Amino acid sequence: MNIKEIEGLLDRYYEGETTLAEEQKLKDFFLHDEVPETLRQHQPLFRFLISEAKLTLSEENQEASLDRRIERYRGETSILSVPPGKKRLYYLSAMAAGLVLLIGLVFLIRNEAGRKGYFENLRPSTELAYSQTRQALLLVSVGLNTGLDEVQRLKTLDNAMEQIQRINKFYNYQTQFINPERMQDPSTNK
Repeated sequence: MNIKEIEGLLDRYYEGETTLAEEQKLKDFFLHDEVPETLRQHQPLFRFLISEAKLTLSEENQEASLDRRIERYRGETSILSVPPGKKRLYYLSAMAAGLVLLIGLVFLIRNEAGRKGYFENLRPSTELAYSQTRQALLLVSVGLNTGLDEVQRLKTLDNAMEQIQRINKFYNYQTQFINPERMQDPSTNK
């Protein structure tokens, strides 16, 4: 049989698109020992399918055979299976052990740092950090005070503008009371 044809049948087989006759061609092909290297990886699957298809059980032996197979597989996987209640216990004990380990490490590190004078070595650097922070805050304070002085000048200017507007309103009212005919004819304003 042509290797390209077999590869095409394999692709269709894994997609689930082959007929029973095509599957039988694949089984016959992989039954022989002369399978090319590129297709050898598929040979165990088809040999397993052929061996399983040959098994026929009578109704009497079916149950016994299934029990033997189940026990054989159960024996292989019994090491890996753990009841759900025990799994929860394992998880909780693993978390508790991790927590105890973490707390122990924290205390160990603190004690070692305290013995070696680690915290005393930090004091000069903390004083340096304090003085640098203080200088930075003083600089910000000076800038803020300068800005507030400018705001105070703007407030003074704003108050002066309000006074000018009041005087202007008063002047407009005064001219209305003194010269009411002048207010009626604006073209005579000179």
